[in-house]
Amino acid sequence: MPRLGVEQLRELGAAILNALGSPPQRSAWVVETLLRANLAGHDSHGFMRLLQYAEFAREGHIDMSADVETLRETGATALLDARRTWGQVAAKIAMERAIAIAARQGISMVALVNCPHIGRLGEYVVMAAESDMIATAYVNSQTGGDGNVAPWGGVEGRFTPTPLAFAAPSGLDWPVLVDITASVMPEGKVRDHMFRGAQLPENVIIDAAGKPSRDPKDFYGPPTGALLPLGGPVGHKGYALGVMIEMLAGGLSGAGYVNEAAATHGNGVLFQVMNIAAFEDISDFKRRTRELIAHVKSARPRAGVGEVLFPGEPEYRSTRLRSRAGIELPERLWRAFNELAAELGLDL
Repeated sequence: MPRLGVEQLRELGAAILNALGSPPQRSAWVVETLLRANLAGHDSHGFMRLLQYAEFAREGHIDMSADVETLRETGATALLDARRTWGQVAAKIAMERAIAIAARQGISMVALVNCPHIGRLGEYVVMAAESDMIATAYVNSQTGGDGNVAPWGGVEGRFTPTPLAFAAPSGLDWPVLVDITASVMPEGKVRDHMFRGAQLPENVIIDAAGKPSRDPKDFYGPPTGALLPLGGPVGHKGYALGVMIEMLAGGLSGAGYVNEAAATHGNGVLFQVMNIAAFEDISDFKRRTRELIAHVKSARPRAGVGEVLFPGEPEYRSTRLRSRAGIELPERLWRAFNELAAELGLDL
């Protein structure tokens, strides 16, 4: 697999998006979010997504120059219309608004409609943590179809892999970060396995007949299979969590639920920010958090486990490592990039 440096990937991504007609400043932010996902070890939301975004842009599903519009605002809430611009651009604006409102009001909730894919959800809650605030985020997707996550006890897809994220400052070099989906695995990780020609772990997907499979092709079909809800033998918990996220992100934002007709794929987004200073002294909060982290990490590791890590720590370590060593792209993905670049008249 080719290994590319951080700056090389930045230039590659920006060149592709600029060639598609994206304003350079917006291209730079979209590329930065993809790069940070790769650095954090979440390749499912990294440069692999650039191919998907290029397809959406070429098909007219993204208005790369549109401005985000405020539809409704109260003291502590706001509803924004992304107007089909880059999802990452709209999500950044929404989180910045949520942070500003929380600075005044103590808490805030900001929702987004008409928003394309926003990328890795953890990207935005960390923005709040860097401002000494706590944030949660919820996202659903409107497909106008069945979805690709089976409900507990079902065979066919009825939901999408709804993500949930949480971040808080720790006083360390990295924030506490929880970034998960209500399915066992996000769809992007299944796609990453397919690009790499790798088998999936056990109990991640079922095929069209409802039988367990490790082959990513059985998920994408035809006929299509389904992802399983988070929880394995207690998957009813992941199923219920998915319902909750679906209603918060799709229902409160007005973007709609997974089953509602949609001309283009997109995200319903809900950000919630809590200003720590409105509740507790920030230095005391960070001290308690550091003590909690130390307490948890002092647990004796199980056999085969080197050490106990705290949420947010794996991403921090991966970022440090990959910043130095570069990022590997699967051969199949690299070939696809070269084909796209050639179509756009670019020389990689």
